[in-house]
Amino acid sequence: MVPVPLPSLSTPLCTLPPGPGPARFVCYCEGEEIGAKGQGGFNLYVTDAAEFWSTRFTPDSLAALKAQFGLSAAEDITRQFRAACEQQAVTFTLQEDRASLTLSGGPLALDFDLSKVPGPEAASKLQALTLGLAERVCSLERRLTAAEETAASPRKSPRLVGPQHFLPDPDPQRGGPGPGVRRRCPGESLINPGFKRNQPVV
Repeated sequence: MVPVPLPSLSTPLCTLPPGPGPARFVCYCEGEEIGAKGQGGFNLYVTDAAEFWSTRFTPDSLAALKAQFGLSAAEDITRQFRAACEQQAVTFTLQEDRASLTLSGGPLALDFDLSKVPGPEAASKLQALTLGLAERVCSLERRLTAAEETAASPRKSPRLVGPQHFLPDPDPQRGGPGPGVRRRCPGESLINPGFKRNQPVV
């Protein structure tokens, strides 16, 4: 069995059908990796954890599909798939050994034909998907734990200890201290306010 690379942590995916009900399928894609000749490796996958369906694009068939959709060779279908997942605008239709997938919600709806993946290849892809999802869950849990620890730790702010004494701004009309200023008591130290010098006994 040929090893299948694990889906990236940034791979867009969604569950179908969309909405609050129970999910029956997982849909994800392999993103385009544009090389020197502008050839990509985009493919869509749908699975119910038992069987797999895939678009099985070749570089030539992907280019022909983009031309059919009115897309340029540089446009990345992965972005449209991610946007459709976020908008819950992905529709999957299953018909025996074939299936179709529609990405709507954008200016143009994109329809894809999917074929059933043979058993050995489907098992390998399902294993890779399971491990990839487990890695994604573990990564999210680590990030959540780190965020909770950061939120729980008290933020230390510097506090000034002891009474604070500020020199008031002079009153521009009287040339003296402004209102609400505590007067210095006789014998009170100028350096340490609140401390009275010992007066010599006469």
